[in-house]
Amino acid sequence: MKTRSLLVTLVFLLTLQPACFLKFWGKDKTPEEKKYDIYGTVKEIDREQLVIEPRSGQSMEFKMLESSIKGGDFGPGAYVHVYYRQREGVREVVMVVEKIN
Repeated sequence: MKTRSLLVTLVFLLTLQPACFLKFWGKDKTPEEKKYDIYGTVKEIDREQLVIEPRSGQSMEFKMLESSIKGGDFGPGAYVHVYYRQREGVREVVMVVEKIN
């Protein structure tokens, strides 16, 4: 009887939490699949590149792609939130939006 109740409990848990188990046994994303984000002040922005200065003080350059989303009409001096990925050592903008307080 205990074996049967243990089996029922195990099946119940597996059906309720498959995402948890898949995450535990699943493979990690490659650096190209991961998305990163950072906040900073825009120094330069155009169709091909974005340069921001985060709080750390070191400028960061990003490549703007045709698929990059620019959420608004902002320019140098705007405080932005940048979502990006890294491909072959190049930071590619996925989306950049102005941070409004």
